[in-house]
Amino acid sequence: MTEGDTTEQTIKETERRFVEEVWNGRQYDRIAEMHTEDFLGHWFDPEQDPTDLAGLERFIKTAHEGFSDFEMTIEFMHVDESTVTAGFTVTGTHDGEYMGIPATDEPGDTRGIWVHRYEDGKIAEAWAAWDALGQLQQLGVIPEQFSLASFLETGASLATRGILKRSHSD
Repeated sequence: MTEGDTTEQTIKETERRFVEEVWNGRQYDRIAEMHTEDFLGHWFDPEQDPTDLAGLERFIKTAHEGFSDFEMTIEFMHVDESTVTAGFTVTGTHDGEYMGIPATDEPGDTRGIWVHRYEDGKIAEAWAAWDALGQLQQLGVIPEQFSLASFLETGASLATRGILKRSHSD
């Protein structure tokens, strides 16, 4: 891809490479190659929001540490000028700590969507959302059926185990 190359074909190729080489292939050195130096990522990151390239790499590594058999599949892509929207499915077994949650050894799959904005042929900005509630339910961390009592019990259990922490003071 040449400098400034943001055609639909090259954007789709970069998206596929990002999934195959970085997310599935664990080639973290490719992240900087596919993203601008001043990349901004907008999603849940307890340490930094928005996040930069280092935060993106940390986020991806956290997923790999929590799910050793992590696999992402792109379900669809739609390119509109320099922006791509992609739907994805992630599968894996929760066999390591993930975002403070000890391994449950439960398999699961999660669906999500991201939007990447390109500049000069590289990903400059990203927004992402996924079914985090469904993921936590599959892992057995949160009950599948909610009631106020189960919600409070789950919150108390997560707080007791140090997973749920207050983020501000009164």
